[in-house]
Amino acid sequence: MKLGKLIEEYRTDPDSDFRKLKYEVRVKHERLLSRIAREHGSSSLERIRTRNLISWYNEWLGDDDKVAMAHSLVGRLRVLFRFGATILEDKECARLFDALSGARFEMIGPRYQTMTLDQANAIRLAAHDYGWPSIALAQALQFELLLNQRDVIGEWVPLTEEGVSDVIWREQKWLRGLRWSNIDSNNVLRHSVGKQQRQIPSRSPDGPYGHG
Repeated sequence: MKLGKLIEEYRTDPDSDFRKLKYEVRVKHERLLSRIAREHGSSSLERIRTRNLISWYNEWLGDDDKVAMAHSLVGRLRVLFRFGATILEDKECARLFDALSGARFEMIGPRYQTMTLDQANAIRLAAHDYGWPSIALAQALQFELLLNQRDVIGEWVPLTEEGVSDVIWREQKWLRGLRWSNIDSNNVLRHSVGKQQRQIPSRSPDGPYGHG
C-alpha cells in the first residue's frame, strides 16, 4: 500500500477518528495530510525506512527551522500509522508506527503563554479606540471567564456539520458562541462550553473590567 492510499483510507473509513474531529481541527489536519500526500503520497509503505522519516522531518524543518510545522506533520504520520496498524491491521503500518515511536526529533518549546490582565485590558481599550465594542466585550468575557475564543465568538461551519443553528449565511451556520439570551434576568451567564459541553460556573458580572 502507498502512503497516499493510507491517507485516503484514514479520511474515509467509518471507524477512523478523522470524521469525529471538530470542523476547525479537521480543516487544519486536512491541510497537513494534503501536504504529506502531495510530497510523499507515492511512497510505498514497505519501502519507507526510519532514515526516510528522519529525512522528511529535516525537509519539513527547512532553512527556517520550522520545528512546530515539522512536528505537526510527523504527528499526522503517527496518527496515520496507528490507524493503519489498529483499524486496517496492516503490518507495515505497525512497523512504521514503532519506528516513529523510537525516533528522536528536536523538541519544541512551550507554545502558549498566559495572558495578563494588563494585556487583556490593552486589547479591550484598543478595540474601543477602533470602534469595535463587540471585540472589547468578547475579550473581557474570554479573559475573566477563562474561555477559549471559539466558546465566546463561536465559529462558522458548513451546514453539513453536526449542530443546530438559526444563524445561516452563505451555506454556513454559526455555532457555539455566546448570545445575549445566555444571560438570565439575574445577569448570570449560562453557557455550555468545550468538547464535553461543561457549564460555565456562575460568576458575578462585576470583575476587573467593570461592565466591558
